[in-house]
Amino acid sequence: MRLLPVLFGLLVAALPATAREEIPAETRIIPWSAQISSCDSPGVLSKLQHRFNATERRFWNSNAEIIGFEKVRQAAFRPHGLDLIPRRYCQAQAVMADRRRLTMRYAIIEETGIIGMTEGVQFCLSGYDRNHTAMPGCYRLDR
Repeated sequence: MRLLPVLFGLLVAALPATAREEIPAETRIIPWSAQISSCDSPGVLSKLQHRFNATERRFWNSNAEIIGFEKVRQAAFRPHGLDLIPRRYCQAQAVMADRRRLTMRYAIIEETGIIGMTEGVQFCLSGYDRNHTAMPGCYRLDR
């Protein structure tokens, strides 16, 4: 009789875990809209360019500068499930002032900008992840 609870516990532990329930973020009490700018949106690309250039000048005393973008594409849209904050993952070639082309990975995230009123943008430029926040090689923002 003492073995019965142990056997029951082993049986329950051996059963496969059920998948988490996904309740779309658009159906919550305070819903998300999932209306996120596209990867090639001029506003998003301008924000990326400005933030990178300002950060390099201000914090790293560097003259590295992005002058444009090429080969902009979407890598994924909401890849981690419908119940999480909607986000779009993108990739582009950043054209630097010295004419090098570097891979930029970025995420556009709904309502994560200033005080939650605008889209937030997280980015990483290969070779310029100075704080090692998206290591290795900016792949944290690859999805």
